Amino acid sequence: MFNNLLSEVGKIIPLKNIKVIFATHQDPDIVFALTSWIIVCPQAKVYLPKLWSRFLPHIFSKERSWDFIVEVPDEGTEIRLGHTALKAIPAHYLHSARNFTLYDPVSKILFSGDIGSALLPPEKDTDFIDNIEDYLDYMKYFHQIYMASNKACQKWVSVVENLEIEYVAPQHGAIIRGKQNIEKFLQWLKQLRCGVDLF
Repeated sequence: MFNNLLSEVGKIIPLKNIKVIFATHQDPDIVFALTSWIIVCPQAKVYLPKLWSRFLPHIFSKERSWDFIVEVPDEGTEIRLGHTALKAIPAHYLHSARNFTLYDPVSKILFSGDIGSALLPPEKDTDFIDNIEDYLDYMKYFHQIYMASNKACQKWVSVVENLEIEYVAPQHGAIIRGKQNIEKFLQWLKQLRCGVDLF
């Protein structure tokens, strides 16, 4: 998987030009790849939730300098990138105790991590969702298992619904595009009972 990702990214930008890597939370599919990323992108800074930086000794050699790590505080931060500032938005307990999503105000893309993810069957596999109604059932099971509670969902929605978003790009599944689809998705998430709500 990592080699495929490198190949695709390399078609867009030379890997040595990557200056920022953003790790949303501590899951292996995010953090374990850092050992490879810092080799192919030696100039990059890695932004990582402060809480999860304590796990770095399990990933990297203790002898290694960790000056490439920038800890993201619980309340979030801005990440300067060229002439813009990306916004690291808290999404705590969705599904990690300290999780973040990333908003680019220039492209108006909300990189939502596991929020909005769906486990799609092969016949539904697509790059973009043009009708959110067709995908909510595929999102429901994933979110009910991985997201902690409706309260956590509501908290995150209350922050991001005020942003100008053209795309919601989750880590798994298709990209949600179109104002109506995004609004419906956020309203759906705001109402969703999940995690401890289902005990």
